[in-house]
Amino acid sequence: MTNSFTPRSRFPGWRRLALLLLVAAFGGMAFAQEYHEAPMLADLVAKGQLPPVADRLPTNPLVVKTVDEIGTYGGVLRRAFTGPADMNNYVRVVYDSLVRFSSDGSEIVPHLVESWEASDDFHSWTLNLRKGAKWSDGAPFNASAMTFWYVRVILNKDLTPSVPSWFANRDGTPAKLEALDDDTVRITFDFPNTLFLTELTFRDGGDRTLAAFLPGHYLEQFHPDFVPAAELDEKVKAAGLSNWVDLFMTRAMPTENPQRPTMAAWVPFNSTVSDQVFTLRRNPYYIGVDSAGNQLPYIDEVQFRFFADVEALNFAAVAGELDFQARHIQMTNYPVLMENADRANYHVITWPSFGGSDAAVWFNQEYEIDPELGSILANHDFRVALSHAVDRDEIREAAFLGLGEIRQNVPAPWHPYYPGDEYAQKYTEYDPALANELLDGIGLKKDANGNRLLPSGKPLRLELSVVPAFGPWPDVAQLVAADWAAVGVPTDVQVRERNAHFTMRDANELQVEIWNEDTTAFPFTGNPKIDPRSDPATIFAVESRRWYATDGAQGKEPAPGIARIVDIIEEAKTVGVEQQIELAKELFRHAVDELYGFGTVGLTPMVQGVVVVNDRLMNVPPVVANDWPLRTPGDARPEQFFYKAQ
Repeated sequence: MTNSFTPRSRFPGWRRLALLLLVAAFGGMAFAQEYHEAPMLADLVAKGQLPPVADRLPTNPLVVKTVDEIGTYGGVLRRAFTGPADMNNYVRVVYDSLVRFSSDGSEIVPHLVESWEASDDFHSWTLNLRKGAKWSDGAPFNASAMTFWYVRVILNKDLTPSVPSWFANRDGTPAKLEALDDDTVRITFDFPNTLFLTELTFRDGGDRTLAAFLPGHYLEQFHPDFVPAAELDEKVKAAGLSNWVDLFMTRAMPTENPQRPTMAAWVPFNSTVSDQVFTLRRNPYYIGVDSAGNQLPYIDEVQFRFFADVEALNFAAVAGELDFQARHIQMTNYPVLMENADRANYHVITWPSFGGSDAAVWFNQEYEIDPELGSILANHDFRVALSHAVDRDEIREAAFLGLGEIRQNVPAPWHPYYPGDEYAQKYTEYDPALANELLDGIGLKKDANGNRLLPSGKPLRLELSVVPAFGPWPDVAQLVAADWAAVGVPTDVQVRERNAHFTMRDANELQVEIWNEDTTAFPFTGNPKIDPRSDPATIFAVESRRWYATDGAQGKEPAPGIARIVDIIEEAKTVGVEQQIELAKELFRHAVDELYGFGTVGLTPMVQGVVVVNDRLMNVPPVVANDWPLRTPGDARPEQFFYKAQ
């Protein structure tokens, strides 16, 4: 079935949107041919332990274009991870979603959904699943995967206390999902949801959420709709958990339960993210083939080796112990990586970021532990002053090897959402005199030592929390703290591991944090960092997020400026492309004006952009669009990587 759009004149931009999606839908179509498989699977077929490859593939397999050449089978891809909190490492590699972004991030392309069709008014979307596809255990993959998610998860108040915004009607109720036949699903909203397909690209289980397609045939054994209460209680008790929701969520996560079937190219094999080595093995039922009919993936296994700290992980990369690694590779180690490349038989490529800022400073404007300090953090002039107090040139030279651009948290200049140079540079000038003037103006007097006092007379002292996830961040934090101290705002830098940082963030215990803003290219979909409803989120509106998540039962009603962000995002979901561009520019102008957080340096390869590649590993693209919404390196299509013979 082809995609069909009938643009309406009241939605300017539909023609461009429709053309983009039509092109995407026709990409990657297979043709009748003989199929081939990995030797390890051929052995199982010969023993009668696995059906022939033609019976394992869908009627119309996904054809994955190889970067350089048709590959050969075999090998283990050696990677590294930092433990259970690093589960997105897995998510990025497998990129297991209904539809995906192209490698350059410019269009949406088919995956498990083979084609789609929008209604004339964009209130409903019809998804045509890949007929004959199978889960990794051989069970049919069809519309039941989505109806199980809808009926047993979305409509279950225990599993889904509030409807996720991407699947909600205007009145907060869930959209309607119905199976039209075994391979066709229709989703209907009470408004023209023009961005639904983009939202669907993110529903892959990232950030510990549940994918929008689930193996109901497996998960029903952990759900009260299928299991008597007493029996389910016994399962909960045996698992050492407190309730059936925890049991279901744990069993639904592939990273925590290798028995859970998936649709990815590799599936967890006798291990979890809590193990020293987290192993993935090829999925014998994977839907993809190359242009010669070879079932993918080429590589037999992916092994994630645990490292307790990022420094040790980087040493392993320098020693040539990792075959394909960008995550946790510190950009500051680029020189030493290059020095050792020939000796350790690897090379280094760079994938610069897609926009935003690679080290942004975010202020908690709803901090409640100390109300007086909270009011200062919420003061606009205070944030502007601290932005002007920061020497970004020094940060770029000292922490980013002189790479990148000084900029605010806005898209890249080549992106249609770019709000203009004025906003990319606003409040970024290093001007300590202006910073002092602004701080004086809001009544923060200095004591005898030159340190500022709160209006009550108590010393003003900030805590800046940073996670050593990326090499420059702790250095950036120290430089920022020194600059703030120079204008009378002493700041303690606290370096914390992810779990501790996230726990404190969720509890609204952080004052200021260093994080990146890598979602500026996708401000209306997924989990954009500027959306106060996103989870995980940055710290600028923790109580507002709680308020939105509980329909006002908890948290704090958003301030008008924060509510305006949500209004813009919701409006963008109902209009055409040209209007979305203007709304995005308005959103970023608003965000910079309000300065919920400020950027330092961006457009560097800091975030998974310094890529260490084994010299024998082939079909690795020299450049891809590098961004979390694109699940980089998943958009490089690791399933078509292969090792050339020695």
